[in-house]
Amino acid sequence: MSTTQIAAALFQLQQVDLEMDRLAAEQQALAGSLQSSSTLKKLRAEYSISQQQLASGLQAQKEAEWALEDLERRLKQQEQRLYGGSVTNAKELYALQQEVQHLRAQQARQEEMTLEIMEAAESLRESVAQKELAVREAEKAWEQTTASGAARRAELELRLQELREKRARLATGLDGELVRRYEGLRKTKQGRVVSKVEQNSCQWCRVILTPSELQRVRVSPELQTCSNCGRILYYDR
Repeated sequence: MSTTQIAAALFQLQQVDLEMDRLAAEQQALAGSLQSSSTLKKLRAEYSISQQQLASGLQAQKEAEWALEDLERRLKQQEQRLYGGSVTNAKELYALQQEVQHLRAQQARQEEMTLEIMEAAESLRESVAQKELAVREAEKAWEQTTASGAARRAELELRLQELREKRARLATGLDGELVRRYEGLRKTKQGRVVSKVEQNSCQWCRVILTPSELQRVRVSPELQTCSNCGRILYYDR
């Protein structure tokens, strides 16, 4: 492959990359517009908050149930001691009776509190389900109102996939080190690494090339760069 052909291939690769950049920017802007509904954003925020509240409520329910189970276990142990006949001392029996009564009172209070927490968690669960449904309906309505945007998004993805495949074929036909050099320059040259020579000047910076520079661009076995902007020069014969 001659130097001119290499420059032409790089220029073609650049055109593909620039088109991909343009389409990706449009894709990003489109994605932002599809999510720009203030109503939908508000519903999503409310749904997220309700999910967090439900998680806290379910955790509180677990802790209340664990506390109730612990009280039931302790009460059962003390009742077994009280009625099992292992304790015969009157003073000790009285103290044990008091402990059992105290645990029963605690159990009753804990049962009531656990029930309240369970009811609150159930209410939160219903709220989450309602808000999730509201979000889904709002998303559906938003998608319907932006059907053209969704269709364009699909077109963009299809076109980008075609360009990715084309780019891969172009890059495969070039030296790997050259491609790496090109990709590195893209980051510092605003995506434009290769500049055409038109009317004896660099198309990008408009600097007029000297006759000797023009000659080197045309016949040199090595790629030539613009002395002003540093871009690779491509002379389209």
